[in-house]
Amino acid sequence: MAKALTLCAVGLVVVALLWLWHVSQLQPLPQVSVSTPAETAPEVEDAPKVPVVTKAPIRVYSGGKVLKKKLNLPSAVAEDPAREIIASSQAKADDHPQTITTVINTTTGDSETYIRRDPLPWLAWDTSGEVGVYAGIKNGQQAVRLQARQGIVQVKALHLGVMGSIDQAAGGASTLSGTDYFVGVGAWVKW
Repeated sequence: MAKALTLCAVGLVVVALLWLWHVSQLQPLPQVSVSTPAETAPEVEDAPKVPVVTKAPIRVYSGGKVLKKKLNLPSAVAEDPAREIIASSQAKADDHPQTITTVINTTTGDSETYIRRDPLPWLAWDTSGEVGVYAGIKNGQQAVRLQARQGIVQVKALHLGVMGSIDQAAGGASTLSGTDYFVGVGAWVKW
């Protein structure tokens, strides 16, 4: 039994170290309301770009610099009159990666933007975490709970990680004996 516990502990330490290394290598997320260039989708990153002659002028959104500033585009883009907006889209955020593709019709000059919700990866690092404070009833008594959860690995929609919580009786005569706590590992599904 001691051998199995030691092996589990070593395994958890190795996974934790790998996860910490992965998190240290991540690029920071862009700030809210700041436009940054999008990464090229892997499906087209090796395809060469070729010039295309359009039979009609390309249709762009009017509004120029004012519209570009409203979208918080970088100032170099907003101030450049040669750069026009042909598409701007919003996609609902969730755990699924999304591929956004803009297509131009060379006959009409119109553009359309398509959003593809890509499948969840079979195996990926999960760097999401959450912490919360809750008020409720525990064993018939008012209680406050502080809870934290940190993902480590994701297998499709199943997240594996660590979690901990502390429960404290909230005022008045209580039958709860001091502070209860829980620390453990588990799995959860998001929806």
